Amino acid sequence: MARATFVVALALFRAMAMDAWASDGEGRTAFNNHCRNCHSIKRGDNRLGPSMYGIFGAEAGQVSGYLGYSGGLTGFKWDEATLDRFIADPASVSSVTTMIYPPVGDPVERKKIIAFLRALSGP
Repeated sequence: MARATFVVALALFRAMAMDAWASDGEGRTAFNNHCRNCHSIKRGDNRLGPSMYGIFGAEAGQVSGYLGYSGGLTGFKWDEATLDRFIADPASVSSVTTMIYPPVGDPVERKKIIAFLRALSGP
């Protein structure tokens, strides 16, 4: 019983922290610091990388109008766990990726980015 209560409390805390990161600008700042050079958050604004608008929950490798996929990004949806792995080490998700940015090693920074991307994807 105590373990179940702890798990529920932890999940609620995590959800509140992610909402705070997305709404107070920390997620936007983390995204800008690590992702903005190649990715936009505007729908349809593909650049060196695809637009990140609506990416959370979307099929990998399917951003409309983006033709620069390197392959290997198929058969899954971008969820929290997959985004976290990809941001930390793109080759762990796709060995043929052409992502050239430095991986984000800080798990808190990755969570901020993911919360921001989730907020861009709606409810």
